[in-house]
This record gives sequence, C-alpha cells and structure tokens, in this order.
Amino acid sequence: MSPEDWRRAAPALQAALDHAGATHTLDDVRGMVAAGEAQAWAGQAAWMVTTLENDPRDRRLMIWLAGGDFDELVNRLRPAAERWAKSAGCRRAVIAGRSGWERVLRSHGYAPLARLIAKEL
Repeated sequence: MSPEDWRRAAPALQAALDHAGATHTLDDVRGMVAAGEAQAWAGQAAWMVTTLENDPRDRRLMIWLAGGDFDELVNRLRPAAERWAKSAGCRRAVIAGRSGWERVLRSHGYAPLARLIAKEL
C-alpha cells in the first residue's frame, strides 16, 4: 500500500488490531508487509491484511485484519486475495474474526472449521 493508503487505512486496521487483542501495532503490521511476511490489500474505502500459513500438508491464506466498507471487503478485496492465494499454492482461505463474517460469507463458500477460544493469563 502507498503511504496515503496506510494513512487512510490506519483507523480501520487499528480497530481490527484492538479487537484481536492488541498483539501487534500498526508499525508491526507495516513492517511485516515490507518484509514480505504479510500482504496489504487496499480498496477505495476498505483495507485488508493477509498472511500465508504453511503446515507440512497445507498452505492457506489467513485473512487477518480488515476494515472499512464491508461490501468492498467482501466483494472486491476478498476475491482478489483468494485468487492471488490460489495462484500461490493455497488450498483454502481462513478468517479469524467476528462471528458476523461467518454469516455474511456463508454464501461465498465459507463454513466453520473450528472455534477459537482464549483466556487471558
């Protein structure tokens, strides 16, 4: 993303980071993208950050952070990221996020895979 895209994306991506438990700062995310450890997707009014996850028998796209215009996220950025991931050898796409994603993306082929629960220590 361009510096202007990062400036515009900052509030939405920060909100996603806050919801995820503040495991990273925006500077951490920018650094991961710059190092090729994550991918940034910019739309007109929506932004998304993805990572590739590799296991011995699986490669998948993780849609990690997203914010902005929901329609643009679902209908433009998500399909673009999925096409890119398929060309990169990914077998599936996964999302760790709010339960609303499950409801909205059901018609796009997404289904529950597991439940993620957490406890503060």
